[in-house]
Amino acid sequence: MPDLFLPPGVRYTCLRCGLCCRSLEVTLTEAERERLLATGGTPVAARLFARLRGARGKQAWRLRPRPDGSCPFLGDDGLCQVHATLGYAAKPFAGRVFPFQFVVTPVGVFVGCRFDCPAVVRGSGEELEKQRGEVRRLYGEYARTYEPPTEDEPVRFFGHYKLSWRDLLRLEDQLTAFVLMSELNVPRRLLACLRLVRQFVGLAVGRRQESRVGTDPEVLLDSVRGDVKGKRPGVLERLLVRLVVAAFVGATPHSYRELPLASRLRVRFGNLWRRLKMALGVGRVRLPGIERPVRLREVGSVDMAALDAASAAMLQRYLVAKVASQQFFGRACFGRSFAQGFEFLALAYAAIVWLAAAHALASGRRQTETADVEYGIRQVDHGYNYLRELGGLAARTRAMLLWHWGTTEKVLTGLCRQR
Repeated sequence: MPDLFLPPGVRYTCLRCGLCCRSLEVTLTEAERERLLATGGTPVAARLFARLRGARGKQAWRLRPRPDGSCPFLGDDGLCQVHATLGYAAKPFAGRVFPFQFVVTPVGVFVGCRFDCPAVVRGSGEELEKQRGEVRRLYGEYARTYEPPTEDEPVRFFGHYKLSWRDLLRLEDQLTAFVLMSELNVPRRLLACLRLVRQFVGLAVGRRQESRVGTDPEVLLDSVRGDVKGKRPGVLERLLVRLVVAAFVGATPHSYRELPLASRLRVRFGNLWRRLKMALGVGRVRLPGIERPVRLREVGSVDMAALDAASAAMLQRYLVAKVASQQFFGRACFGRSFAQGFEFLALAYAAIVWLAAAHALASGRRQTETADVEYGIRQVDHGYNYLRELGGLAARTRAMLLWHWGTTEKVLTGLCRQR
């Protein structure tokens, strides 16, 4: 069994809220399907199962969700009927492994946690270190059931330039140190991280060889203290950034495939219309999980850099966990290079605070609270895990343009100036 690296600061104990059973696609192996069909104690019929397209590992089937998107085995009490009737071990593995994720590397297996889970995003429950044995057991079953994302040695850092895992982990240690600097607000910490990564790119490209590169962290910290200098995004750049935000909230639900044709068309055109309005920044949109529509022009009136201590701690925990679990680049993130993956993570932060501001406005407030930030993190992390379009041609083209223009740095600079 390889070494297991757990993300620091993450806690998890299931709250039995049932939210994962209302939003996630449940996949099964052939053996799991046969076992459920042969069970007499649960109402199981063959029509509940559908062939899974693009199956990975031993996955072959998926559960057909109810019209509201929930699992067909979810009881009225919010608990799994299979678990209640047959025990924990009889549940489909996709339900038992949640919220854990795994990335296999030459130096060991890195464990990630899904922050669309309320327990994880709130830091509720027992420390992961105390659950190491159970996580290790789940990874063993995961490796036998799925094809875990695997990264080679060396790692694609940017373009054709690569770094060894030893150097990459040293860079991540410095990124984590920046994220944990509580004397700076979160956008300033991320700006220091982004400038560090971009300096590494500049040094690597300038040397034209695969070699260890470095820079002075104190110089970077001085550049994000006080009055941060830098340009603001232009009109086209702001449109592209809003498209990124719209992508995180425009996903079709996994129950989409079970809808009749007319309903599927309504979902498609509804998402397209919402993205168009968000890109232009005009009109009102109804965001997932928010009953009241949000007037887009008013979102910018909320100070997106003004966060209370609990919100800043939640964002810090999220960013550290993403970096430590290798979830923002490579096969775990649509094949992105390390440098472009980290820039996407920094841009995802901008999407989080935008969604938090929209959630606050929908609640009748002009100041974000912890619940608003939790909403933003859960929406964005759900997109990280499920939005295949983030790895499509349009998303890759948009990422190249934003990288070339240095847009993410401009966005963070603007957020730094707000506070």
